[in-house]
Amino acid sequence: MTREFYEAEPSPRTSWRLAVLMGANSRTYKFALASALLEFAAEGRAEVTVDELAVPYAMSLVARQQGAPQAPSGSLAGDKDFLAVARQEAAESLRSGLPTERLLDATRRSMPTMVMRRFHNLAAS
Repeated sequence: MTREFYEAEPSPRTSWRLAVLMGANSRTYKFALASALLEFAAEGRAEVTVDELAVPYAMSLVARQQGAPQAPSGSLAGDKDFLAVARQEAAESLRSGLPTERLLDATRRSMPTMVMRRFHNLAAS
C-alpha cells in the first residue's frame, strides 16, 4: 500500500505524509516528533540538535496524551519508561509551558533510541 500511496503523487509532501502516517512506530511518538519538526521548519530551520528538539517534542507529546492517551507498551519499566515519566510530569509541564527537568532528561534519553530510529522507517504493507 505504501508504494501505491507514494506513486499516486511522488513528492516531498507525500514522502513526509508517508513517514508520519505509516512509519514503523507502534505508538504516536511520531506525531509529537512531526509536530516538533514542523515548528522548526516554520522558522526556516533545516537542522536542529536533540537538545533543541527535546522541548517541543516533549510538550507535544504531553499535550497529545491529554486527549489521546497512549496504549501501554506491555512492559513495566516504571521510571525508565518514557511515557510513564511523561504522564507523571504532564500536569506540571503543561502548567508551566515547559517540560520539567525530569521530563526533559527522559526525553533526551529516549529520543535517539526510540522515535528517531523508527520515524522514517515505513511499515511493510
